[in-house]
Amino acid sequence: MKKTTAAFTAQLVTYETTLPFKEVIARLDAEVNKSEAGGALMMKVMAAKTKKEIVDGITGALADKDFVWVLFTVCQSNSETNKGDRYFFEMNHDKWMNIYHEAEDTPPAVVYTIGNPFLAETFMRHDIRAGYNIPPRLMVVHNANVSLTTVFYHLPSSLVMSDNEEVMRAIRVVDDKLERMITRVTAD
Repeated sequence: MKKTTAAFTAQLVTYETTLPFKEVIARLDAEVNKSEAGGALMMKVMAAKTKKEIVDGITGALADKDFVWVLFTVCQSNSETNKGDRYFFEMNHDKWMNIYHEAEDTPPAVVYTIGNPFLAETFMRHDIRAGYNIPPRLMVVHNANVSLTTVFYHLPSSLVMSDNEEVMRAIRVVDDKLERMITRVTAD
């Protein structure tokens, strides 16, 4: 057995806006087609038997957007909705922190997992390991003390350790699309 450890430096991108937290969340939900496609994407991709089924599922879920909110599937039944085997993955850190600390003062903080398999394929075809940090995540946090909402994420290209220029060129496209989307979401 051989173990290797490699250090790398990730870049944290931060946007601050005076927009209310709920407005930023509403814009982000619209940008990632959350209400319509999040569940459809992963369910269709996981059930696909052909490339056409994958392409059709992704195309429908994206609905002309660059990214889509991601649904994760787990083997768990949800008795409240009777939908079973589906669990929407969105971490609302403020909710569980308030319960845990028996408080109500945790600032709103939500982590989104978003993605676009078409974009991921453009670099993973060159090196499958480039998919380790894909799909990207981003966090939206409200700071009531200064009336700011902050959105931050790790720059995808800073998380990929590859000497392959094709991989890096393709992942920089993801960087650019993510930046344009967050700029739209946070524009005052």
